[in-house]
Amino acid sequence: MALTEIPGIGESLAQKLVLEIGSLEDVERALEDGDVSTLSGIEGISPQRAVKLINSANGRSTEVTTTDEGRKLHKELINGVSDYIQTRAAKERISIITPLAKSNLTEIISRREWSENAIRFVTDSISSFESWNSCISGLTYTKEPTSRIERVIVVPNAETIDELKQINNKCRVLVRSEEETWRDYMGLPRVTWIGKGAPELVPSGWVVGKSDDSLHTLVPEVPLQWLNSNSKNLSIIASLSDQLWPINIIGQKISESLEGLENLPLLLQSLDNDSILLESLENSRDGLWGEVKSIEAAVNDAIVSGTSDATISFDGDEVLSYYSDIGGLERRLRSTVADTIDFSLQDGLRRLSNYLQHTGVVLPNEIYSSEYPCVINRQAIELIESDLDTAIMSERSDGEIAIANSTIKIMKPARKAISKFIEIDMWLGIARWAVSNRCTMPELSTSHPGVWMKDGRHILLGCEPDPVTYGIGEVSPEGEKERIALLSGANSGGKTTLLETLGSVILLAHSGLPVPASQASVGLLDELHMLAKVSGTQSAGALERTLKKLAEVLVSDYRKVILADELEAITEPGSASLILGGLLAASCENKDTNVLLVTHIGTSISEVMGGEVRIDGIEAQGLDENMDLIVDRTPKRNHIAKSTPELIVRRLAARSTGPTSKIFSDLLERF
Repeated sequence: MALTEIPGIGESLAQKLVLEIGSLEDVERALEDGDVSTLSGIEGISPQRAVKLINSANGRSTEVTTTDEGRKLHKELINGVSDYIQTRAAKERISIITPLAKSNLTEIISRREWSENAIRFVTDSISSFESWNSCISGLTYTKEPTSRIERVIVVPNAETIDELKQINNKCRVLVRSEEETWRDYMGLPRVTWIGKGAPELVPSGWVVGKSDDSLHTLVPEVPLQWLNSNSKNLSIIASLSDQLWPINIIGQKISESLEGLENLPLLLQSLDNDSILLESLENSRDGLWGEVKSIEAAVNDAIVSGTSDATISFDGDEVLSYYSDIGGLERRLRSTVADTIDFSLQDGLRRLSNYLQHTGVVLPNEIYSSEYPCVINRQAIELIESDLDTAIMSERSDGEIAIANSTIKIMKPARKAISKFIEIDMWLGIARWAVSNRCTMPELSTSHPGVWMKDGRHILLGCEPDPVTYGIGEVSPEGEKERIALLSGANSGGKTTLLETLGSVILLAHSGLPVPASQASVGLLDELHMLAKVSGTQSAGALERTLKKLAEVLVSDYRKVILADELEAITEPGSASLILGGLLAASCENKDTNVLLVTHIGTSISEVMGGEVRIDGIEAQGLDENMDLIVDRTPKRNHIAKSTPELIVRRLAARSTGPTSKIFSDLLERF
């Protein structure tokens, strides 16, 4: 799929993505991998928009949520799950786990399989899970190099430049003239020669290639930059490859992701070895002149020490002979100390040779310019220094190209492995969350809408919630399958919390995730409508728009569940019961619609509907010794529960002091 075929990506955004991320291949990889951080790092793309682009690109564009309340609840649930995920990249990736409509059943089933396998890994392979957590911390999506390279591409003609568009923004491209040969470019340290006339013996730092070769082959600095930028990721992969993974689905996925990366540990080890050799050469060069000075001093000291006890005696004839032939005297003196000087000079040569033994540099023939006092030939040392510079440059260039060639072989499997490991880490975090919150996989139905839960818990309350067993629709047990129900009950009794708990079960089920209940059934939907309390009586225009929208939703052919909280606030109570009762009555025959309405006017609505509606109630039984409500959070079926505002007033009267206490006491007497 071309970028512009993805909903939400026009021509200008497509160009911007390629320019900012690096290449079309990199953009496609970010979309496929669910790399929210890379996409949202581009100006103008929020994390929410990045998620939409990723899901659209991967065919997951149809969400079940239709209201801000539903989207907000799902975001809070996902944020809670992300706390259990190890890596930051996986925490960001989980935002793409949106609640999908039933048309995305294949993706929902795939996610359910991931969830089940991850839970099994966390609970059954505890030591392997601990090994995973100890290795994976710090893993991020691969970083692609974007900086320019100090390399010159030499091409035979201008037409070749058009074939190198992927390289043009990386380094300089020069067109050579017909008279120029490769020798004309020897002054440049890093050259890529394309076309005829290449040197038979390739100089250090040079690459000979063809115009259709890959960017990584023609510009070896690019894979080297990639290697450097992703060294931590690669070390994590190497540590994962050292582990023995269990024979289960997650263990197999980890092992399969490591295929093609068997040589990665050797590559990382060679980096250390090459660095040691290069460092040794540089240290030899940097310390050369100091070593020369030390050798000169040592040789002179050895000569002085070796000749300190030397003596020469002459008879009369020799004195006269040497007087007439001073050269003979010099030869006599030299012969006396020759062995000592020669030994000392040879020892100095051995010391210099040992100093350079790991560098590959050969000593020049003439090292000494003076035997005593010993002076080492400066030109010879400059020649050695030049040879060391050449060796360093050659080692650096040849080593870099060798490492670059090895890196090219592991880049693609490493990218795939990193992406897969981030995905695995996300699912293992989901599994940790599920185990910690005692979640189970819900049963799914594609035949009817509805939701039912046993011991369902609202896990966003910040406390241990009371479990509730409740539901509506055909997925519920016998005797509770009504498609429409009204929920009555005590103030602060948990009606809104129950509504949100059911909404959570639906959202998580449509996300392919476990739900906080000991058992649950969900009929897959096209739409979930969560409607919060309306604040204040609406104006005529707003009321008209609200009613029109409600009517359209209630009678539409889309399979849906509506969870509404005190819709009677849209207008005055008498009119509200007529309106809501009429709307619900009109939707009774629509088998694709399930409605749960929290209301304080359930009796009035039921009368409008001719009593053909189930009313359930959350009953408040009084106050405990701490003046907290005693409530059975599970609604009683076909039972109208009172709002019991007198209990709230009684609590206020007990807890208030001063004049306000008298006010609430007087109110309590009126009840």
